[in-house]
Amino acid sequence: MSTKALNGINLLAITLFLFCEVALLFFTPRSESVQLLVLYAAMFGAYLVLYHELKNIRTAAFLGVFFRLIACLAFPALSDDLYRFVWDGSLILEGVSPYLATPTAFFAEHVSMPYEALYPKLNSANYFSVYPPVIQFFSAFAALVANDIYLSSLVIKLPLLLAEIATIWMLPGLLLRMKISPKYSALYFLNPLIIVDALANAHFEVLVVFFLLLALHQLQLKQIGSSAIALGLAVGTKLLPLIFFPFLLKAMAAPQRLKFATVFVMSCVILLSPFLFTENLAGMFNSLQLYYQRFEFNASIYYILRGIVGSVLGYNPIAYVGPLLAVVQILLLLWVWLKQDGLSIKAAIRSMLIANTIFLLLSTTVHPWYLVPLIALGIFSRSVYPLVWSGVIILSYTAYRQETYEELLWITAVEYLVLIIALVFPDQFRRMIKRPLRSL
Repeated sequence: MSTKALNGINLLAITLFLFCEVALLFFTPRSESVQLLVLYAAMFGAYLVLYHELKNIRTAAFLGVFFRLIACLAFPALSDDLYRFVWDGSLILEGVSPYLATPTAFFAEHVSMPYEALYPKLNSANYFSVYPPVIQFFSAFAALVANDIYLSSLVIKLPLLLAEIATIWMLPGLLLRMKISPKYSALYFLNPLIIVDALANAHFEVLVVFFLLLALHQLQLKQIGSSAIALGLAVGTKLLPLIFFPFLLKAMAAPQRLKFATVFVMSCVILLSPFLFTENLAGMFNSLQLYYQRFEFNASIYYILRGIVGSVLGYNPIAYVGPLLAVVQILLLLWVWLKQDGLSIKAAIRSMLIANTIFLLLSTTVHPWYLVPLIALGIFSRSVYPLVWSGVIILSYTAYRQETYEELLWITAVEYLVLIIALVFPDQFRRMIKRPLRSL
């Protein structure tokens, strides 16, 4: 293929990606399912072309930053989590703990701005906040301009954008030190799910990825203390990275483990102190318990069990099946840890990828942005299924195609069928994707 033809293909793919990004983020309501899916599919196709055709990693990094800058200007349209962020931040500015006051209880006595505008848009008004302190910290800044919700969205997305830029800068070096081609980092730079779903809609999983990669980066440099602090910050942002701790600990020599564990625990205690030793913990634990017993969206194994057990009991068994799956998660994570090879960062990352996959497959709720850490971890083992999943999980938004939320289980089944094929036949899936690209 000539250089001229290559440049032409790149330019066409960039133009298509940019057009679809703008159309999706600025002109596509969540309820317009067909338009959303068509635009996203076109973006994903352009993404695959750019990954295969771009030869310069700096160009991919530049495009990744450029697409993210556009995404930051869009108001979150696919998720309403922003309203809860600003609500929690507004409570904090008033000296009220979001772990102690449910929005419904608080609003009954405070019918004033900005609560009057935010309350009707909250998706879990009867639950205490489940967002850890790092998110609450940034939410408080966003709440300073709570009377202008668009400006609040820009304020809360600024640290996420900076984290993504840092991730883009850091990821190629991480791969190179592990003797992996830095070209694979473009799979993260240009992934549409990260750009239009996670960043544009202000989800903190991108900040988790930054802290997680920073922990790996410092671990590569033998900076044990700062690596442990970075992992602690990831836990302080979202609790999920807590499951990665034992896998990273096993990758270290015995003398390093004590230091890493001590600094990590101290970091978590300091970061989580707002509710660790107070009644705030009870409020957050109550909401997390309800998460496993009441919330369900885009699940896989849980939906199968719900159908089987529900047909016997005659009602939705989530109150029992959800906690049971949480126990199974813990047992499987222990098995993965026991099987992990010691003293190897690569082996630790591989175990973390498997652990994250288990967590998602056994969860009762799997929102699209939950895949962001999985995508980042999958790059280190060149796993195809996280990328395939990031392409098909957008199907879950068809549940919002009408005013009344309703999932179409056959669409959920299609999503997970494609994922299973990518898991079982990764090489065939790679060839299936590459074949049409070679003909360009």
